Amino acid sequence: MTTVDRETRPTRHRDNWRFVAAILVALASALAVYILAEAGAGGAIGYALMVVLPATLSAFIAWAGSIGRDWSRGTFLAVPLWLAFAAAAIGAVFLREGIVCLVMVLPFWIGFGYLGIWPVYLYRRSRSRVDPATFRAHALLLLPFVALLIDHQLVPPRETRTVTRETIVDAPPAAVWPRLLDIPAIEPDEGRWNMSQDLLRLPRPVAARLIGEGPGAVREALWQDDIRFQEVMTGWQQGEALQWRFAFPDPSIHRRTDRHIEPHGRHLWIDSGGYRLIPLAHGRTKIQLWTRYRIATPFNGYAGWWGERILGDIQNNVLAIVAGRVENARSKR
Repeated sequence: MTTVDRETRPTRHRDNWRFVAAILVALASALAVYILAEAGAGGAIGYALMVVLPATLSAFIAWAGSIGRDWSRGTFLAVPLWLAFAAAAIGAVFLREGIVCLVMVLPFWIGFGYLGIWPVYLYRRSRSRVDPATFRAHALLLLPFVALLIDHQLVPPRETRTVTRETIVDAPPAAVWPRLLDIPAIEPDEGRWNMSQDLLRLPRPVAARLIGEGPGAVREALWQDDIRFQEVMTGWQQGEALQWRFAFPDPSIHRRTDRHIEPHGRHLWIDSGGYRLIPLAHGRTKIQLWTRYRIATPFNGYAGWWGERILGDIQNNVLAIVAGRVENARSKR
């Protein structure tokens, strides 16, 4: 071992321990921000957790990790990816976050993580000697807490959105109408493949039973994982249209659904839905299924994009079940 190696070994050990300590401090800060955000009036879906935290953590880790090392550009670029997927794994295992919520958050953490490391990378590239005292990186970890204070003062905008899907069946409205009311014993091969229920593993419908007739009637819906909810009829035009409001009388859906996107939560409120039957030429019928919901987040445009896809997938699956049963009934005649 040369004299240079003996001299640099303690420095490398010290740099390694500094980096490990930085990771632990960053994780502790992230957990504190998460707990405070969950307890606050604004909830976890805010600028602090979605924007400021990934940017500052990425910058902090990149700064601490590159002290005493000549990091390549690829190493810097890997920091937000590793951080985002590590945060997702911790969220899934220890914080019991649902896969839908994690998938929705990942683009924020990766994107704003890159925004955070960019000035650190430029600063490192512009200097031949790294002096850890030139910048107090620990001050970065205060920014998410400041952002939390701002989040708690902001009232997120509220929007009402409607998702609609439709299908056409070779049958008149009179033949379609009974298939909308009761949907017993849905088989696993009924419906259609979709991203939300087959990749993200959201539950599928198992059966629906209508109790009563006309406004005030209740359709009890049973989905996978023993999820139960109700559709209370508020509109009833025989052979033409149904309208209902959603009710969740027991905690079954709350136990299965991510708490940040539960159907009657602070950020999301699934309000009402319905069918419309539109007669077409040659004895065909267009079936429209719509769902109206309210969202209240700082990122309603992004949340609405996901709402369009997830609810759209669920609606397309239900319409495929109804259409398949209508066609089967017609073919047996």
